[in-house]
Amino acid sequence: MSMPEITEEMIFECFAAARKSEDMHQTASSFVDVEEYENAIMYPEFARWANKAGHPELATLFRKVAGEEKLHAVWLRELYDDIGTPERGADTRRAIEALETIRANCDELIEMNPAGVIEKALMVAIRVEEREYLDIYPRFRDQALENKDQATAEVYQRVIDSEHQHAEWFQGALEHYRASQLQAV
Repeated sequence: MSMPEITEEMIFECFAAARKSEDMHQTASSFVDVEEYENAIMYPEFARWANKAGHPELATLFRKVAGEEKLHAVWLRELYDDIGTPERGADTRRAIEALETIRANCDELIEMNPAGVIEKALMVAIRVEEREYLDIYPRFRDQALENKDQATAEVYQRVIDSEHQHAEWFQGALEHYRASQLQAV
């Protein structure tokens, strides 16, 4: 019996998007929830896949980005010190379930086709980071500016710049990975 292939879209379902709310505090809470999810769950899982596939340098990159995602949450918590532990958003719960659903099959597929799974994880990481720095977080920054909250807008801009850098790191890693796979053939 053959297993279904793990597709890029299946992995992308493991991404949780922060949600803008009319209330800036709720926007901040959603942001913290998602950044902490990426820190504690999504990118560590991608790092595990990279290690399992024999690519410790990619695992290190995923862990490095995970650490920076946590830092993003810390930056905003400094302004919203009453956030505490944010309630899991519906999108974050859905992303956790998606990741759990594919985890077992993914382990088996890494053994059968490590290149395919790792390449897809890198492509998803690029999509995640691009979506955050091009679409989601600029809207949060603009909301803060509309509310004349310069300090929060500056934090979101720092995060936008950081997410942009993450996308570039993942793009470079993907290009290097593809080149190494071509040389291996």
